[in-house]
Amino acid sequence: MNFIGLGIACIGMGLAAIGEGMSVSKAMEAIGRNPSSATSVRSTMIIGVGLIESVAIYILVVAILMAFVVQG
Repeated sequence: MNFIGLGIACIGMGLAAIGEGMSVSKAMEAIGRNPSSATSVRSTMIIGVGLIESVAIYILVVAILMAFVVQG
């Protein structure tokens, strides 16, 4: 049962990585279309990537707790 939760956590981490890549891709596309708005788009992208990365770190912490602490 413990491995099912670990698998779900790994899927969540993969989805966070895909979301991070898509957000950076769209930000670079927006900068390519309108270079004058590069600073605004870049700062918004950095905040968004930081939030996505924090979710991935939370998932990693839960996966580590499930692997080593939870006995089930």
